[in-house]
Amino acid sequence: MGFSQVNGRGAVRSSARFSFRRRAVVRAIGGAMMVAATLAACSSSSNSGATTGTPSATSAPSASDAPSASDAPSASDASSVPSASSVPDGATSSGVDIPSTRITIAGQQIQTDSTLAGQVPAAIRKQGVLNDLSYNNAPPDTFVQDGELVGWEIDLGQAVAAVLGLKWQATASGAFDSFIPGLQNGRYNVSFTSFIQTPERLKQIDIVTYFNVGTGFAVKTGSPLKITKDTDVCGHSVAVLAGSAFIQQINSIKCSDAGQKAVQVQSFPSDAAAELAVSSGRSEVYSSSSNQLDYLLKQTKGSFEIQPLNFMPTPEGAGVTKGTGLAKSIGGAMDYLIKSGAYAAIMKKWEINNGLVTKATVYADGGS
Repeated sequence: MGFSQVNGRGAVRSSARFSFRRRAVVRAIGGAMMVAATLAACSSSSNSGATTGTPSATSAPSASDAPSASDAPSASDASSVPSASSVPDGATSSGVDIPSTRITIAGQQIQTDSTLAGQVPAAIRKQGVLNDLSYNNAPPDTFVQDGELVGWEIDLGQAVAAVLGLKWQATASGAFDSFIPGLQNGRYNVSFTSFIQTPERLKQIDIVTYFNVGTGFAVKTGSPLKITKDTDVCGHSVAVLAGSAFIQQINSIKCSDAGQKAVQVQSFPSDAAAELAVSSGRSEVYSSSSNQLDYLLKQTKGSFEIQPLNFMPTPEGAGVTKGTGLAKSIGGAMDYLIKSGAYAAIMKKWEINNGLVTKATVYADGGS
């Protein structure tokens, strides 16, 4: 859930703890829906493990905090993740008081690094919050399970917030095409939602990449269609998430040069709706990030066949409001997590074995 006006987001997914088919149908019928919640970093054992100290109370955002009609869906249901503990830890060398957060994620103890925390831009430090907008149905990256927003990107976001001495607060939404506007207008300052970095997007937001993902393809089990090279999808209908970078990538396939008809790209308001279109026979192919398709295959137990093609492997990561300077701090925190081993542990927890990086890359004004 790889996001210009497009993102690399993906697969209709469902947790092992609830019926995938029922979730898929609900999302297909319901369309884009938003799950809003205040999420301070991870004391839930089902999400991030034990948290030291005394957790603060989780509270729902006020009406003024909710996404406006211009950048969020109208329908919503609440989800929440318990907040992490914050313990005052004195002041940095710059004289700024920074709360020291200690959390446990994937068996790793993560705490505030005073040097990195002291380098957080003053405006963000004053707010004291990583205010995140994440996609609500893209397992194993980001999804709502038992009322909580979970996934490997959520774990990474909470870990980054802890390293920087910031509170983690997140809103879950199914309207991905509202994410970039939400970052641009300042309602959110970050989105840990697998943004594929593209030139178009970098004109609108900064991006910090921490994973390499390819675009994958799946067909309904029993389909005679085999996709081993990009032109194999020419002349066929491909279901994708509206606003995703998959649309741009698939449209770049040079079908005419191969003497074939163009791909019929069909966009849907949710991954569940796109998956349902393929399972019902209205579309021939479902496209999403390769790691999300692996998860889909496990959850649907033979309903889909993943195809061999891993198209255009591309860096992806968090979208960040441009001009805030926050991207550099997030990149520094990610490098800290990579070096400490916490990054690898989080990915292993979610069975992500490929695409890991050895360093975060910051795409922001002034270079990358």
